[in-house]
Amino acid sequence: MNLKSLPLLLLPAAVMMILAVCRGNTEPRPDIEATVEAKVELALAIEATVEARVQQARAAVPTPDPTSLPSVVTPKSTPSLPAPTPTPCCAGKLVDPLTPDLNLTPTPSIMPTPNPTPFLSPTPTKVSPTRPGTHASSEVPTPTGTKSESQSRDRLFVRPGGKTGVYSCTEHTTRIFTSSIVPTNLLTDIQPMGKMAASHVTPTDHLYVHWAPPVRGITDYVVAPADGQIVEISRFPSDKVVRYDNSIIVPDYRMVLMHSCAFFTIFIHLAELAPTIAEQTGPIPLGGHWFSTNSGPIEVKAGDPLSRISGNGLDWSVHDADVTLPGFVVPEHYAGELWKIHTVDPFQYYEEPLRSELLSKVVRTVEPRAGKIDYDIEGTILGNWFLKGTVNYSGTTDDPEYWKGHLAIAYGWIDPSQVRISIGFETGIDDNQLCNVCFSAYAVRGNQPDPATIGMTAGLVKYELMSRRGLHHEQVGSTALGTFLVQHLGDRTIQVELITGKSPQEVTGFSGAARIYHR
Repeated sequence: MNLKSLPLLLLPAAVMMILAVCRGNTEPRPDIEATVEAKVELALAIEATVEARVQQARAAVPTPDPTSLPSVVTPKSTPSLPAPTPTPCCAGKLVDPLTPDLNLTPTPSIMPTPNPTPFLSPTPTKVSPTRPGTHASSEVPTPTGTKSESQSRDRLFVRPGGKTGVYSCTEHTTRIFTSSIVPTNLLTDIQPMGKMAASHVTPTDHLYVHWAPPVRGITDYVVAPADGQIVEISRFPSDKVVRYDNSIIVPDYRMVLMHSCAFFTIFIHLAELAPTIAEQTGPIPLGGHWFSTNSGPIEVKAGDPLSRISGNGLDWSVHDADVTLPGFVVPEHYAGELWKIHTVDPFQYYEEPLRSELLSKVVRTVEPRAGKIDYDIEGTILGNWFLKGTVNYSGTTDDPEYWKGHLAIAYGWIDPSQVRISIGFETGIDDNQLCNVCFSAYAVRGNQPDPATIGMTAGLVKYELMSRRGLHHEQVGSTALGTFLVQHLGDRTIQVELITGKSPQEVTGFSGAARIYHR
């Protein structure tokens, strides 16, 4: 055989071998990357910043003794069916509420916090959460776990149509915090859940933790309250300026810490990540996200550093999938922020003397000390409402400013004797001139009638909206703003209208501008 022709004879065989190898590498690989809905990207562009003008409106008026809220049941754990399984995240909605204020002045700085849903393809073991029963609203629900130590998936971030969440976890019943998230000697105050202001029309689901400006040259850290795993870190689309020194700019992060399949801690407004964490996440760009589903969770122990103490403070919430708040009459409407209906009082998980040390910093003096966010009472006007034509808490599909369709008729977040009407639509009230601490959440003259007593039989009800003043701006001010009309129509529906600049005596009834809201 001619040796020069040998390569030509071997060429077809070589080509066949290469093609076979290529085919072997083209099998589809499972996609475990986080999916981000288009609405998240729209929401990232929104930022509402309220200037420090509110500080000028502070008045030294003492807070009257608060009265108790109407009896609203709070849960205890009793076996039941699994809760609905909607979208496990925020569905592109805002997570962050208000930037903390070192001077106890409500100065909202609203920025959207994206929380896209990590996608996992495996079908995990089914776990049936325990739905709580009821007891007095001043008590804190203490759930009982449903399984012993075993591997499963979380029960908080549950995908639509699914029965378990996305994060691998250890199922156990432990509910104990052993470390203060910030050294108690640095804390200046802790403000409760339930604040209503600006885009946070409905009561916020987290506390506001404030501290004194850090001492130069000393580094302190926000730490983990208990053992757990970091499963999510999101970075805001812009960094934040430190209030006490506007020459300092720090990163702005949201972190989800998983303690068990049901028990989670969420922090918002964390500054620079602790070195041991940053080494594992790598750089997170503005508007970017890190998920444990891509690289594995970051293990932390109680007291381990999470982020440097810098900036103004942080938002803190704790959530237990085995506890469902009873004051949301249609829990399914909060699918966009599923954790909201599972919000719990964090102080109950601390033992003495640390619990009392932390409670001594809380500015709310009545129970529940951590605040209240679920006010719905069936058959009354009290609680959260959503504009007809919007989907639910998530609003419409084409408007990232979902809160425009929200309405809350509730009580003061610090002084619950104060009736509060919080409005998402454009009110026509000049807050800058008439109530620069209201941010569309108004007081009511005389705090009457009590919305917990208003149902269908009450007919048309007129509330005179007023400015706010006093300590924490919780008391009724002296400036009349207009008349808020509301009527319960039955079937979880109300009709409302705001007539600015007129007293109740000048208003006879609804006009064509009235709006319909549903639960």
